[in-house]
Formats: sequence, structure tokens, C-alpha cells
Amino acid sequence: MNILVLASRIPFPLEKGDKLRLYHQLRHLAPNHDITLCCLADKPIDEDQTHALSSLVTALHVLPVSGPRRWWRMMGAWLSPLPFQVTWFTDGKAQVALHTLLKEVEPDVVFCQLVRGAEYIKDFHEVPKVLDYMDALSAGMHRRSHMAHGFLGPLKRWAMRTEGNRLARYEARVFEYFDRHVIISRNDRLLIPHRDRDTVDIVPNGVDLQAFGPTNSPAEADMPTLLFTGNMAYEPNVDAAEHLVKDILPLVQTRPVRVVLAGAEPKQRVLDLASPEVEVTGWVDDIAGEYHRATLFVAPLRLGTGLQNKVLEAMCSEVPCVLSPHAFSPLGMPSEGHAVVCGDPQSFATAIDQLLSDPSQQHHMAQQAKAQIQKNFSWESHVAGLEQILKDAAQ
Repeated sequence: MNILVLASRIPFPLEKGDKLRLYHQLRHLAPNHDITLCCLADKPIDEDQTHALSSLVTALHVLPVSGPRRWWRMMGAWLSPLPFQVTWFTDGKAQVALHTLLKEVEPDVVFCQLVRGAEYIKDFHEVPKVLDYMDALSAGMHRRSHMAHGFLGPLKRWAMRTEGNRLARYEARVFEYFDRHVIISRNDRLLIPHRDRDTVDIVPNGVDLQAFGPTNSPAEADMPTLLFTGNMAYEPNVDAAEHLVKDILPLVQTRPVRVVLAGAEPKQRVLDLASPEVEVTGWVDDIAGEYHRATLFVAPLRLGTGLQNKVLEAMCSEVPCVLSPHAFSPLGMPSEGHAVVCGDPQSFATAIDQLLSDPSQQHHMAQQAKAQIQKNFSWESHVAGLEQILKDAAQ
């Protein structure tokens, strides 16, 4: 097939969930199909990005999204019914360039990642279109609105609720413009506000089983290490990092113990968490190495939506996991024997202490979880499902 893929960002480096998902989808589609990748970007593509993506696609196009025009559009965004993030990513000149490219390439099918890019192609009816909702963005925004505090808290809550409502209406409306739809998890599908949401296909994320497989000689830690990973500029990860350090760590009885917060672009709120007991790494070249050095993986996520790549990676790396229901439920597996699921700081602390005192339980849980991940979450099997959806749409 000749597939045109539209992404709201250049899918490299892999520091964000949408980039990771699309990169591996491209990697497994590339051997059998001609792929034209179109990425929206407010800066030129660099050499590393070009090198990483050129081998995966037949053609790579970056559609410039002007920064000044972005801010000009946002000045009038309150008068538009569009979600703010759709307005932010939709550039008129980029849209003209994409439509010209569509007529030149004549793809068999168009694959659009996230509703952020839907405005570019929703009215282009010459070619079948598939939309990857990825997450239920509206539900994630509503959840975030409940966690906004401080002096500007009321204003932030109002703005997030407004965006959540706009996203919900847009997720429902844009459904009609696409021939097929996919999403990461059943949980997220239930949150799409459309009467035909049951027709949305589930295409979960996977994990690189080789890269995150357990090492034969894991590095020895000088003390128990509790690891949390993710892009540390993303609000759900920032909230989880603060929750771990401020609310859970003081209740942990095991001492000494170290918390490692590993991930790109840490906000100042994350940097402020650093202490003799807490390490904030920033970008890590070898994130798999952080999993291999960890004793436990702790993800007290309270916000956001979708299947968490970090949980898949930790389980694949044979790191015992202590998770919030929010982090665990999208996996769709029974918690017993695979992870400890906790709902409040004290239960997190108790579970951490119990696991740290029982290496045999750690080992058994890690083995059970790894077996489930290897069975159910390979990129190969999930991208094969996406490939069939694209073929069906094209026909």
C-alpha cells in the first residue's frame, strides 16, 4: 500500500508517548509498504531526526507551523468552537501544502495520529482516512482540571474544563469524517463520546521486547531504588512525581532508600524535588539501564489517559511494579501476581516496604508480569492489527 501518515510532531527522539507509538508503527509497517510521513513542526528537522526516520519511510516531509501565526490564532481561539490544541496545531499554509502533497502522492489510505491533525484532512474525501484517537483527550483534560491548585487554580480549572468540553464535542464530531478509528485501550474507547464508539478498533501500544528485556548482569544498587519514568514536562507525570516524593516517600519505613525520577524536560516543580534521597536525571540516553538498576517501579499516576509505555517497559525489564489503578487498569490483566495496585499514599508505602523486605515476592511478581507482556504486548502483533485496519479502509 501507499500510506500517507500525518503526525502532529516529528516522531523522534522518543521522549513522548505519541512519538514512541508512531515510531514503532512506522518501523513495522515500513518493510511492506510505501510510507509518506508528514510531520507538523515549528522548527527544521535536525540531522539525528532525519537519520532515524529516513530508513523507515519512502518520503519525509516537514510541514512548517509558524510560531507567530500560532500565537495570532490563539488570540481568537476563544471565539472558535475548536479545541485550543487543535487551533494550536492547525496552520493554513501547512494545510495547503499537505493538500498539494496528497494530490501528488495519491495514497491508498491516510493515517492521522491524534485529533490535533484532523482539521488538515477531514474534508479531503478522495482517499479513505483512518484516525488514531490514541487516548480520550477530553477525559484526560477533565481529570487534570480537578488537580489544578494554587493562586491561579480556579482559572486553570475553568480553562481545562472548557478545553475538555471542546475536545469532547470535537472527538464526537470528527468521528464522522473518518472511515476507521483506532485507540489504545478499551478504557479509552469507553470515554469517546460517540454513539458508535464500539466500532473503534483497539490497537494497544507495545514494548521493544529486546531493548527492555532483562539483562544477564544487572547493575548492583547500593541501596533500594524506587524508579519513576516519563516525560517530566507532561503534567500527569509531574503530578505523579510530586505525589511519590511528597506524599508517599515520607511514609516509607525502609531506609536508606533512593527515588529516581528519570525523564526528559523536567519542569522546575520536578527539579525542586531533588534531595539526598531523590535524583532527578533529566534526559537519559539509556532508559533501559535505569530499569535494570531499579529495585521497584512506582507509578502513582492520577491524571492522563491511555496505556502507559513506562509500565510496559518496567514489566518487560522484570522490575516489580507498584501502581495506581490509573496506571494499571489499561493493561487489562488481573492485578494478582502481576503488580501491587494502590489507591492512597499509605497503601503505596506499605506495599513498597513489604516488597523491599521480600525478594522472593519481587522475583515471582516480576516473572509473572514479564510473561504477560511478552505474550500480549509485542509491537509486531499490534502493528499487524493496524496494518489490517489500514488495508480494510483502503479497500
